[in-house]
Amino acid sequence: MRVNAVAPGPILWPDSGVFDNAARQDIVAHTLLQRAGCPQDIARAVRYLLNDADYITGQVINVDGGRTAHL
Repeated sequence: MRVNAVAPGPILWPDSGVFDNAARQDIVAHTLLQRAGCPQDIARAVRYLLNDADYITGQVINVDGGRTAHL
């Protein structure tokens, strides 16, 4: 049995208005790639885990533009 996870970063913003434009820009500014992602970025990570990662288990793939990188 394999168990993996995908941890998205700034991809889609909630419709509730919790994050105004300034908050969104601040979050994106703290990513190494300096941009928000898209749902296709998450889909590609999931597809990789399903199709090409048969010897990977117990991992979390951060799809967050480098927001969690510790440099």
